[in-house]
Amino acid sequence: MQKFLKVILGFFTIEPARKILALILAFGLWLFVAIDNTYNYEMEIPVIYVNLPDRYTIVDSVAKLRVLFSGKGRNLINIWATPPRAICSLEEVVPGKNVIATKDLQIEVKDVTVNFYAKFINIEIDDKITKIVRPVIPIKGSPKDGFAISHIDVPDTILATGAKRFLQKLSRVLTESLDVKNQTTSFEKILKIESLPECIKLSRKDLKVKVFIDSLSQKAFTDLPILIIKNPGQRVRISSSTIDSLVITGAKSRLDELQKEKILVQIKVGDLVPGDYYLVPEIILPDFLSPVYTMPQRLQVQVY
Repeated sequence: MQKFLKVILGFFTIEPARKILALILAFGLWLFVAIDNTYNYEMEIPVIYVNLPDRYTIVDSVAKLRVLFSGKGRNLINIWATPPRAICSLEEVVPGKNVIATKDLQIEVKDVTVNFYAKFINIEIDDKITKIVRPVIPIKGSPKDGFAISHIDVPDTILATGAKRFLQKLSRVLTESLDVKNQTTSFEKILKIESLPECIKLSRKDLKVKVFIDSLSQKAFTDLPILIIKNPGQRVRISSSTIDSLVITGAKSRLDELQKEKILVQIKVGDLVPGDYYLVPEIILPDFLSPVYTMPQRLQVQVY
């Protein structure tokens, strides 16, 4: 073993410049012979989609394809150094599932044979639409004692663009929480809009809001009618058709503008079997207002 190590060390220590030059020449000769031989080279290449009509959008597609390249070494070296892309033209697609043969894909390589492992790729296409969506702003904390939120002004419009099948079900987008803890005066804030799936694009990434704070107050309403929500064929008898008194709390300016018609009092009996019940009426109010007290607090309801 020691003799072998001495031979190796001697090769590089005795006239090292000549030895290194010999190694470089040997590698160059090998490369010169190798690049002229025929080889196979397998790799994954990205698929790029072009010429999609503006009225359509891609719902689902293939991102990469495994390909076998065959050719001279000199050409395969270029592919290794600069991986090509498969270009897929979508000018003739229609909404729904589209099956495209991989032989129709374009790959910009020269003097190389290209073989795809997959014969076809599936691409899902849908109509592209744009609609206005409403922001939902979660509230974090509460204004300082004696103050309340009057209203939140959102001057900007949010447009969503994407596949029709998704946007038909989308009417709202969520923002980050709006912190109003211990606030006593009105203020402005920029909120980030929560991200959506990549197939849906929003016209903006954030939203400017104006929050109006006012002093806390209370207001009483009397003789509010009660709406009975029941199933067809159900018969209902209730001890009173109105709420005698309802006290509401909120920002003074908001209460000053509140009309009786904006208050909804209802009782749901659709899921109840025949019998006698004492039910608490549900009070539905505009945003940032809360019920404090109702009279009566419970109503006797007979379902039969």
